[in-house]
Amino acid sequence: MNRRFLIILIFFSNFAFSQTNNFRKYIETSDIKRFWTAFDAVKNSNDINKTKIFENIYVEKASKGLQDFIKSRDFTSEKWIKSFEEYPKFWNSIRPKTENIQKDFNKVEKIFKKFRRIYPEFNPPKIYFTIGNLKGGGTVINGNLIIGSELASSDKFVDFSELPKNYQDRMKINSGIMFLTAHELVHTQQNLNNSKNSNLLGSCLKEGSADFIAELILDKKVEAPYIDFGLKNQCKIWEEFKKEMYGHDFQNWLSNTATIKDRPADLGYFVGYIVTKNYYKNSLNKKQAIKEILTLDFADENATENFLKKSKYACE
Repeated sequence: MNRRFLIILIFFSNFAFSQTNNFRKYIETSDIKRFWTAFDAVKNSNDINKTKIFENIYVEKASKGLQDFIKSRDFTSEKWIKSFEEYPKFWNSIRPKTENIQKDFNKVEKIFKKFRRIYPEFNPPKIYFTIGNLKGGGTVINGNLIIGSELASSDKFVDFSELPKNYQDRMKINSGIMFLTAHELVHTQQNLNNSKNSNLLGSCLKEGSADFIAELILDKKVEAPYIDFGLKNQCKIWEEFKKEMYGHDFQNWLSNTATIKDRPADLGYFVGYIVTKNYYKNSLNKKQAIKEILTLDFADENATENFLKKSKYACE
């Protein structure tokens, strides 16, 4: 392709993408309004079958993204009703944050634009801002980004006193939807074919590289307990990780919020993050490095091993 033509094409692509109306077509928020309508109906009803009320208003009218979210997290109306009864202070305090989540959409648009600048092949996904039931702030399903707004928008100002400690710890450091959105947006661009078959190294690179690219996009250090702890204990963590990195037992490193006791959860994110950061730092062509990070096949053990070697990461 002629270089001049390519430059013109990229310019007009970015110009079209920058238009507000264009950007808003990627955002779906209808589930939030329906959720609070259903919440009020349940709260104000004397009907013993509150689950049916919630089902009719929220679940049966769910957007495509919420439908996928419900299936992936096994949400049920009964579980939502139980959550309302167990955590009334949380649900009442999180409401205004979810209802006003659109105030951050100009920042989300900037994330899209910055992603396009550092990675011209960026293919923007649809983002569904939904409300789940405290089972994930964000996920990618069928190429779409689905945000659980009740977790994504929670922070230290929410009344989380009724919630388990691991939720409280998370909310104390959450500064809004930006980092989570950026992190999950990276997942929509990654090569996730067969990623469920990845060994520990591949799985940690998938998550840690999403943290690193999000940091580049936001131009802001990742704020997470696993990052702070990891930076202070690199050698100890690396020695432990090396013993397990080619296996498929993730319990010491990923999705272990409920079981880990003596250190922050998800230290595998830190390992993937620091290896990816080293890979980027040691690459002469930064844009090419970003492409290599995003197209890495996490299920290919030879590819992830080669990525680790090229990163030259070593704790000394």
